[in-house]
Amino acid sequence: MDAPPRDARTGVTRLRERTTAAAAAAAAGAAPAIGIVERIEVVDFMCHERAVVSLCPKVNFITGQNGSGKSAILTALTIALGGKATTTNRAPNLREFIREGQARAVVRVDLRNTGPDAYRPELFGSPISIERQLNAGGSVASQYKIRSGSGEVVSRKKEDVVAITDHMAIQVDNPINILSQDAAREFLASTSPDKMYHFFLKGTQLFQLREDLDAVRQAIARAEASIARKREVLPEMRAEKRRWEQRYDDMRQARDLSAQLESLQQQLAWAIVGEAEAEVARVDGDAAVLDKKLAKVDDKVAAETAAIGAIASEAAGLEAQAREALARLEPLDAERRGPRERAGEARAALRALKQTEAEINAEARSTRERVEALRRDLDAERARLVGSDGAGAKERARARIAELDEAVAEHEAEIATLQAQQKKLEARTHELSRDHAQRAAAADRARAQAERTAAALADMTRQTSDQLSAFGRGVREALALIAREPWRGMPPVGPIGKFIRLRDPRWSRIIETTLDKVLNAFLVASHADRATLDALFRRCGCQSRIIVCSPELFDYSQGEPDPEHVTILRALDISDEVVKRQLININRIEQIILVEHRATGDKVMVSNNGGFPRNVTACLSADGYSVGARGGGLSTQAITLVRPSSRLGEDISQAIAREQQLLADHQRAAADAQRLADEARREMDSMVREHKRSAAAEKRCRERINAAAAEIEQARELLHSDEPAKIAALEAELESFSAQLESIQTQFRDHLAQQTAAEDSLRRHEADLARLDRQAAAIRDQADRLRQAADKKAGESQKHTSNIEYWRSKRAALEDKMQQLQAERRQAEARAREAAADAREVCPERVAAEHASRRLDQMISEARARLDEIERSSSMPLAEVAAKAQSYIDSYRRAKEELDSIGALVAGLKAAHEQRLGRWTQFRDSMAMRTKLHFANCLSQRGYTGKLEFDHAQCTLLPKVQTDQDLAGERASRSAGAYQRKDTRSLSGGEKSFTTICLLLSLWETMSCPVRALDEFDVFMDAANRKIAMSMMVGSARSQGDTQFILITPQDMSVRPDADVTIFRLEPPRRTAGRA
Repeated sequence: MDAPPRDARTGVTRLRERTTAAAAAAAAGAAPAIGIVERIEVVDFMCHERAVVSLCPKVNFITGQNGSGKSAILTALTIALGGKATTTNRAPNLREFIREGQARAVVRVDLRNTGPDAYRPELFGSPISIERQLNAGGSVASQYKIRSGSGEVVSRKKEDVVAITDHMAIQVDNPINILSQDAAREFLASTSPDKMYHFFLKGTQLFQLREDLDAVRQAIARAEASIARKREVLPEMRAEKRRWEQRYDDMRQARDLSAQLESLQQQLAWAIVGEAEAEVARVDGDAAVLDKKLAKVDDKVAAETAAIGAIASEAAGLEAQAREALARLEPLDAERRGPRERAGEARAALRALKQTEAEINAEARSTRERVEALRRDLDAERARLVGSDGAGAKERARARIAELDEAVAEHEAEIATLQAQQKKLEARTHELSRDHAQRAAAADRARAQAERTAAALADMTRQTSDQLSAFGRGVREALALIAREPWRGMPPVGPIGKFIRLRDPRWSRIIETTLDKVLNAFLVASHADRATLDALFRRCGCQSRIIVCSPELFDYSQGEPDPEHVTILRALDISDEVVKRQLININRIEQIILVEHRATGDKVMVSNNGGFPRNVTACLSADGYSVGARGGGLSTQAITLVRPSSRLGEDISQAIAREQQLLADHQRAAADAQRLADEARREMDSMVREHKRSAAAEKRCRERINAAAAEIEQARELLHSDEPAKIAALEAELESFSAQLESIQTQFRDHLAQQTAAEDSLRRHEADLARLDRQAAAIRDQADRLRQAADKKAGESQKHTSNIEYWRSKRAALEDKMQQLQAERRQAEARAREAAADAREVCPERVAAEHASRRLDQMISEARARLDEIERSSSMPLAEVAAKAQSYIDSYRRAKEELDSIGALVAGLKAAHEQRLGRWTQFRDSMAMRTKLHFANCLSQRGYTGKLEFDHAQCTLLPKVQTDQDLAGERASRSAGAYQRKDTRSLSGGEKSFTTICLLLSLWETMSCPVRALDEFDVFMDAANRKIAMSMMVGSARSQGDTQFILITPQDMSVRPDADVTIFRLEPPRRTAGRA
């Protein structure tokens, strides 16, 4: 059964309509049309085996003795209309209502459903019979059946029961609608003011209206949030619309690209044919060029052979001329002996004369100095004799000489000490200079190593975020382009290092140094793919090497050394077999062994009876040495190790940690070496300063010695000066030395004459000897030139011989190339035929190619890539894409219009909500005032006074009453200023019951519920209160045309039955043990 449609009218609207209709019906004496309980039937329910109660539309009194099951009828009404067991205060669960000993119980209620407000009369008709079966066992505690007026079961859902009671405004869980005997007994005393206020709202349906208004407010908030979310989505929808428009444009372009692609493929097919034919023509042209080159080579060989013969005869003639020239030297040598001997004698005499001249000059210089000294002595002696005391001066001179001799001795001893100290300082300075140089060099080396290690560490740090960066710039971009490019052979494999993992980190540096650039290389299977890959590399700036290889997986096991040797191949895990074969071809990794230390390598490389081990071509050590190699013997060379990286798959974090430790070691070593160098420099500077001080001290000592020596000389001259006889002796000696000087000068003039004659004789003999030497030199020069010419000819002959060997090797190479060209021509012809056949399959007629095949292939790739991109972006046909694009355009437009519409609707809803919230407040205040007035009116019929205190802010309702007994003291209390109405909890039982009836009648006056039930309302009333209360309830029922009253009392009735008053008396049921 479909969910019932919700009545669009609010509870207040229905209340107003029903109040108006009820007034009209009451005036006309008509019966209520909807929600009236016409019949209540129970089977095996509480104490009843079966009971049926038919009710009139107005006032119904159910009477009977205690235990007759009156309250069970009211409980059955609550349970049948969907109430909970706990609401009745009679049982904790539904199973407790089943008559003892029975498996199930049934309660059935018939509700009137006529008039314009009837609930779905076309489906349910009138009356609506609601049956609820209670089960003692099983998983289902109760089941519903809703029958139409025709008796047909229309629904079994509780939701429909709730919808029916909601439509008819029957609130079974509201004690103001149905007040059981327990609830009536404790209503005023136990119900808190806030709960009373809640009952007031719920009974008047203001609670439901407030819930509806809250729901509207929440709906407005949700709508505003939805608008905000949709406004956030709107840019995405606009972008999606534009994307689909772009896809539509792309699809239109795709149709043009498809036609263009077909034309390009035809051109490519015949362009390949043309290039293959051009290749054949090129090979033919190269062969013709080679034929010409071979002919030229033959001519060259013949010319060189002839040149060798001519050169041989010329060399023989030149050698004979040289021998003839040398034969003329023998008579010249005999003639040269006389002048050479005489020249020798003249040189000896001249040397003797020069020696004599030196002796004469020395004697003359000595004599001249003595003459000058004698003249000075004479002048000094004459000056001394003029006016000085001779004896006293000599004594002072002797004392001064002794004093100066002692000072000179002290200075000489000090000089000896200073010189010894200087030698020690010089030795220490030299030693410190050597130490400083060594330590500074060590610091420089450590700093250089630290810089290299820091650079390697920086590289490895960059490799942590991009491991491919270790293989060079542009490798990642190259791999992306390779994946999108079509290839004729196998796709390029690389970089090679990507497929290599190191098993033992000990060999990391030496293996990476050995392979180095090969680790960055890429492998391709054809030269065409090589050209394509080279173009890709240029686009992304990649500089990796490209190797053209054959993917053949040959067997290399026979070429490996014995198992005890660790080879580069055995130290690596290579995941690609093609890569492994190429490393074997290029680097011979299966025959290069690895050792930890150079000394171990020296022993291993002579372990095979003094020769290399079997199948070993080279040995590398982990400490950076190459120990022997085929073709290089047992020579050992140091290897410059490359900076470490992650190209061999080594854990980069471990490598970084190792390099960081190494960097710290280098930095520490550099700091230590620099500190030692600075210490040596400071000590050396101190030694230099000390040496300078010592040298200065020595200089001062020598200056003092020289001054003392001069003063001693003067004193000694003073001691040797005598009387005037000495002057005569000095004059005589001066005359003698002057005469001797004149004799020496005369002798020197004679000696000069002899020396001039000897020099003239030597010049004559040397001139003769020079003439003969020039003749001999000319002959020798001639012979040397002839021999040089002969040797040159021999060299030319050797050159021509080498040329012959060169041209013969050139001819062999040209013949090999010719054979290669012939093979290439056969292959080119085969390719041309194959290409032509393939081209005819693509296009039978030959078409002219507008571009080279490489450019056409690139254009096809670009077109295909564009088509693939378009196909990936949309797998739909063009019409569907157009429809999709239009749908997104329409969706965007509708979304924008919807947002504008919802925004306007939300604004209207907010205004309506504010207006209805104001109306709700007005209704609440109006109903509260009406309830207050009716409550006071009801109390006045018994002579009571009181009021209802509403606190709408705190949501509380508090009744206050003053009975007739309190009126006597009212005037005195007021005059004393202490008058106060009583709280209902201080009333007696009868007063409280009467007050309850007044409160209920006041609240009922504002309610729209068609059924009002009250159980044992008069238990604690006296006869007067009971009579007045019953009269009030009957009058209220008659004044409300759409309301049915069900009143339960155990006492005798003071009201007589009438057309609108029914009295139903229950007889005690038959039971062995029942429930009241």
